[in-house]
Amino acid sequence: MKQKATLALFVVTIIWGCTFLWLKQALDTAENYSLGNQTNVVATLFVTLRFGFAIGLFFIFVPSIKKEIGDYRVWNDGAILSLFMLGGFVFQMIGLEGISPAVSAFLTSLYVLFTALILAWFAGKLQSRSLVIGVILATFGAGFIQGPPQLHYDISEWLTILCALMFAGHIIFTDISTKRVSPVGLTFTSITISTLFCFLLFDLFLYFNVGKVDFIGLLQDFDFMFPLLLSSVFGTFGALVLVNIYQKYMSPVRAAILYALEPVWATLFSIAFGMTDFTFWLLLGGSALLVGNLISELGNQSVSE
Repeated sequence: MKQKATLALFVVTIIWGCTFLWLKQALDTAENYSLGNQTNVVATLFVTLRFGFAIGLFFIFVPSIKKEIGDYRVWNDGAILSLFMLGGFVFQMIGLEGISPAVSAFLTSLYVLFTALILAWFAGKLQSRSLVIGVILATFGAGFIQGPPQLHYDISEWLTILCALMFAGHIIFTDISTKRVSPVGLTFTSITISTLFCFLLFDLFLYFNVGKVDFIGLLQDFDFMFPLLLSSVFGTFGALVLVNIYQKYMSPVRAAILYALEPVWATLFSIAFGMTDFTFWLLLGGSALLVGNLISELGNQSVSE
């Protein structure tokens, strides 16, 4: 089951790597319907609809969903997961206003290290040697894949560090909650609650930018709606169901190291579609991530044997 779980989460990293391109296409399309920079408004609209459409997919593809969400613990744990997830997204989005993508990538990648440190603090000891090496390589690889970050330790950087802490909390709590409640039900409740929070955030941004986005025209544009639907079906519904079903079969630290492959796929897809150029840092960061995953996986297999 551990090998199946590794394959499932590996597929998730590929899907999430694609979501960067889908969001970029949607934001670029939205520029034709916006007055000035309305990234926050459009991004929160995109995420709200992405989560909202995913809710409907449960009723189509999971007939037993009403039974799955009957336990109040599913809603309680779903609320906590949604707070971790949305907290990470919001802190990252606000932080990006004042730092470069390279710095954001590096500081966000600290969630791998934070996951290991938090678990080590609770356990009173560090993880296995192979996982420690994997954590170091994954943090370096994900952080330097867009080039060496230039740190200044200002508020935007500290907010992005909070983002990394939130993502670490999400990984750890996913491990806890999926072992005591229905993984599918948990996915539904966390997405539903996330949709409500995103809608409130969208309303807040819209309040300060009334009349600056042509929403009717935007929602009729194929170049906005198609990447939105792809993100909803695969990036939210499919990916989160796989995460909540399979992550519990490996340690949270191993999962964090695996998730760190996401920026590699995002960068490779960006190169393939002419959005960015191949660099030495991609080769270095990607190689570090690959080696870190191989070491942690081989160490995991030896422990299992």
